[in-house]
Amino acid sequence: MREESVSRRYAAALFNQAKAAGTLKQTSADLAHVAEALVGNAALARMIGHPLATVSRKKMVLDAAFSKAISPATLGFLSLLADKRRTGLLADAKTEFDALLRAHNNVVSASAITAVPLSAAQLAALEKALEARTGKDIELTTSVDPSLMGGILVRIGDTVLDGTVKGKLDRLREQLLTKK
Repeated sequence: MREESVSRRYAAALFNQAKAAGTLKQTSADLAHVAEALVGNAALARMIGHPLATVSRKKMVLDAAFSKAISPATLGFLSLLADKRRTGLLADAKTEFDALLRAHNNVVSASAITAVPLSAAQLAALEKALEARTGKDIELTTSVDPSLMGGILVRIGDTVLDGTVKGKLDRLREQLLTKK
């Protein structure tokens, strides 16, 4: 079984438990705290992910590091990962949990690439237009790529909306080449 689907299963189980308990926000914050701690402490991350470290040692370290900082339910999740020798899936499980939480809250991530930076008013108008198009709240990230020449390229999940000058020129070129 692929690790992606395994981490998705663990995340879904944690999500369903947190949803039933009404602690989705707290669990998300707990996972963010754990992820931040692992990024900030390489020795802790190495120990937790080390294949030769015993399960009891990993659980003891997790308990010592997080028992006062996160909820018992999230600590139980970390303990379960240690029991199943799946602590290496923690980052992927957090990503999957966050995706489930966004879907539950009717939020979708979108990225917009423009040739020049957008003003605050343009950003607000773009978010509003994307929310109207998708029927969901939008988490928008933006970047600038001068090679686009003008316009905007928006990615929402698997959907790409290409309104760039470069994209229009590329499509026109393809049309002209196929009509020969």
